Amino acid sequence: MTGQEAGKRRVTPHRAIRLALGLGALALGVHLVAAQVAGLTETGERLAAARWWLPVLVLLLEAASLLAYGELVMAVLRRTRTHAPRALIQRCVVVGLALGRTLPAGNAAAMAVTVAALRRAGTEPVAATTGLATSGLLSSIVLAGLLPIGVVLTWTTGRLSGIAVSAAVAAGALLVAAALIPVATRRPAAVGARAANLTASVARGPLRRLDPVAVGEAVRLGVEGVRDLARDRRTVSKGAAWAAANWLLDAAVVVSLALTIGHGTPLAPILLAYIVAQLAAAIPLTPGGVGIVETAMIGFLVTAGAPAAAATTTVLGWRLISHWLPILVGLALLPTLRVGSRIRRHRGDTRNAR
Repeated sequence: MTGQEAGKRRVTPHRAIRLALGLGALALGVHLVAAQVAGLTETGERLAAARWWLPVLVLLLEAASLLAYGELVMAVLRRTRTHAPRALIQRCVVVGLALGRTLPAGNAAAMAVTVAALRRAGTEPVAATTGLATSGLLSSIVLAGLLPIGVVLTWTTGRLSGIAVSAAVAAGALLVAAALIPVATRRPAAVGARAANLTASVARGPLRRLDPVAVGEAVRLGVEGVRDLARDRRTVSKGAAWAAANWLLDAAVVVSLALTIGHGTPLAPILLAYIVAQLAAAIPLTPGGVGIVETAMIGFLVTAGAPAAAATTTVLGWRLISHWLPILVGLALLPTLRVGSRIRRHRGDTRNAR
């Protein structure tokens, strides 16, 4: 037996394990998604059959949520003296969401497309990348700040002592991590390197889509951006307000559906269930957390006392409005990013000719 053949035999079990994990993740994703197709259809029909103002209300709330995140990105970018058009940034936000939720390693693709669109509009790529990473990190910090509020609201129900305690511990851990950010900002490169090493250590099986280099670079840029942003309290306050509006308006969609087509779903635990769903969405087992988010949120609400049917209708209605609809809109807007840049270049050439 040659050394090459022995090497192949030693590698075979490892490849078999990776293949099994990949197939298992695929089967899980297919199972979770397939189980929701009928539910999404039924929920859409119930939403369409509801009073006329309900679809209008939830669509307006979701649109306002996306606009708020666009304003967050604009506030951060404006600090770097970047003057990209508001309409372009808003389109980039929706397109980025669509790509991030549909493609493997979609966040990296979304970042690349967004940075390219901003570059064509005259924004330096480094400034655009740093601004986007900083906006995402600031948004995550604000979400961590909302977690204790969700815990307190859930605790008032008196039915989730164990889950509420666990969530309180998680909230404390997130707030401690947020408090350590000033320390981390002193060495952005070291923090980025640690994030890359951690990603490399867990990028196995279903998580192999994670790019350690891209994650490390995004973390480094985000930490550098937060360090620079922290010196401008006005921008921090403005950005945090927009980030909070983004999260709370999206959560308001859940509340609106719970009060109507999902009647019977308790309102107090919704904020915590929503935050749990956002944390679940960060696990890259399926694009956009499809199946994972719904399962986690429905299970949480049922544990909180919601009837299973009401919780399912509420969550699937929210995902229909908050997840699937923005994907369709974002993919439809994707061609406009390049077209818009061509129009601006044409206008610039016309002015120069004059």
